[in-house]
Amino acid sequence: MKDHLVCATALRVLAIDAIEKAKSGHPGVALGFADVVTVLWRSHLRFDTKRPDRLDRDRFVFSNGHASALYYALLHLVGFDISLADLASFRQLGSITPGHPERDPALGIDVATGPLGQGLANAVGMAMAKSFYQERRPDFPDYFVYAMVGDGCLMEGISHEACSLASHFSLGNLIVCWDDNGISIDGPVNGWFAEDVVKRFQAYGWQVIDSVDGHDPEAIDLAFKQAKSCRDRPSLLVCKTKIGYASPWEDKCIVHGKPLGKDGVAAVRENLSWSYPPFNVPDDVYQAWRNRPASACSPWQDFSWKSELCVDAMMQQLMDPTLAAEATRVSSKHCLSFLIKNMSNLLGGSADLSESTGVCSARQAVWTGKKVGSFIHFGVREFAMFAIANGLAATGLRPFVSTFLVFADYGMSAIRMAALMKLPVIFVLTHDSIAVGEDGPTHQPVEQLSHLRGIPNLKVWRPCDRQETLVSWCQALADERNPSCLVLSRQALPQYSVRAHAQIAKGGYRLCEDENPVYVVLATGSEVSLAVDAWRMLRQEGVHGIVVSLPCMERFLAQPKRYQEQVLPSSLQHRIAIEACIASVWHAFSVPDAHIIAIKSFGASGKGEEVRKEYGLTSEHIMLRVKTMLAKSEQAMLVTEDPI
Repeated sequence: MKDHLVCATALRVLAIDAIEKAKSGHPGVALGFADVVTVLWRSHLRFDTKRPDRLDRDRFVFSNGHASALYYALLHLVGFDISLADLASFRQLGSITPGHPERDPALGIDVATGPLGQGLANAVGMAMAKSFYQERRPDFPDYFVYAMVGDGCLMEGISHEACSLASHFSLGNLIVCWDDNGISIDGPVNGWFAEDVVKRFQAYGWQVIDSVDGHDPEAIDLAFKQAKSCRDRPSLLVCKTKIGYASPWEDKCIVHGKPLGKDGVAAVRENLSWSYPPFNVPDDVYQAWRNRPASACSPWQDFSWKSELCVDAMMQQLMDPTLAAEATRVSSKHCLSFLIKNMSNLLGGSADLSESTGVCSARQAVWTGKKVGSFIHFGVREFAMFAIANGLAATGLRPFVSTFLVFADYGMSAIRMAALMKLPVIFVLTHDSIAVGEDGPTHQPVEQLSHLRGIPNLKVWRPCDRQETLVSWCQALADERNPSCLVLSRQALPQYSVRAHAQIAKGGYRLCEDENPVYVVLATGSEVSLAVDAWRMLRQEGVHGIVVSLPCMERFLAQPKRYQEQVLPSSLQHRIAIEACIASVWHAFSVPDAHIIAIKSFGASGKGEEVRKEYGLTSEHIMLRVKTMLAKSEQAMLVTEDPI
């Protein structure tokens, strides 16, 4: 192919120059995989550096994100806003070329990658998005999704989960390129990765193009053409490459993640006949990179997508002042049934728990094989489900996914990546406490809430009734820059009189209050009803207080200090918090350890109410703790009084 050698050489050398200057990085993949990405980006990938966010472009994912130096050099050469100075700042604080790619579509990076295998699952979501767009708008143009993967990506279990689904959904626009160099960090992979990958993917139902010479541009080009011609199933290109190609460490594991050093870089330059100094590319090479063949520059089709959230209509239709007790997962189901009918870009599913999590209505179209719908049965594949949702969100859709709260652990890394990328995925996590009961501690979440709340950019909503649930959904959908978790109860909960929606949306407010209060009880979700019952009993005894519901701690703590003071006056220090989880988050509300009613073990198997009672999650226990707290305070005041 014309100019391939000089283009691939420039790409290789720019990448290792960046690594050498940083004294950090992964030269092995940069040298070994350059030919494959050169052919792809020069002859097949449809992109627009001036309009990088257009919906009808092809997508590119480097799942093996340690190949970032290669990726940045590539983006520079094709004309994205990454300069030679940016390449020279590789892995430095404040640069736009960090150690692993971070999502920035304007720079040609659709998803952050690094945790191996997740980029591959993101790519499955991106490929699914095209099918969903075309189902909603038949005039939506085709696009391909190209995912680059290494041995590590295919070792990770998420690759099995995601690739199995990709075949089931007939994703003919998904093309995966495997950098099959036989080497990982510890050495030759045949010592721990000896399975027949070709037969594995054939068993999934993929088209497998085997034994592609990853250093022969003609063979690579032919493989891409064959992959693109197969439109009813995804394709795997098995690209045979040499890690550390043209370096003294070719085919050796040391080249995976260790800079070549001055002599090694010089050897690569000599072996590739590249005489230019570091970070220097001749104009004719830039021209060769940016004047791509016509086959990669087919006509564009302008396309826009709009979907509106009808908050007022939903509130009017679903709010019922006479509503009896209802589980918040049921409240969520009513809400979601309305939203699905009114938001054209909303879709989602569950990990084999659609009835339990309440995320599928009888009238909802189900995605089955080639038939595209707004509900997806992911099967028991939590990790892939979360990462696929990230890929869906990266294409402009609004995905929701669901499982039990305790099983969020299976995909916590993908939740973290959604937060890091600021993708507005909605994670519906039900069966939120030890009130799950008979299923026992394996199914009773204890530490998950604290873990989720510790993830930056993530909003965790734990509503106490239908109105809080509706507001939680509205706030999650209105936030287009961050993911949200909706943590919902299995058991029915009492309903409270209609409050101002804006008050709930602030994340914390006074649900019940007396004049001249002497204490406050803070609670979330299913424990709010226990706090309210304790408040009522204390009130009958003449002890006045406040119950604060905190459906979203992150939202409340982001409010102006004046509002926080209105809800929780600093003068009112007699505070008790109750929540069926580990207690670590409650110190942010100035609640002493002694006044937190929480869970300190893994729970137990038994009837839900009996388990809650065993762990002190009762209104009577709250009442007793309030009385004890006030009595101790009163006694302390008497002891410290000056003698007469």
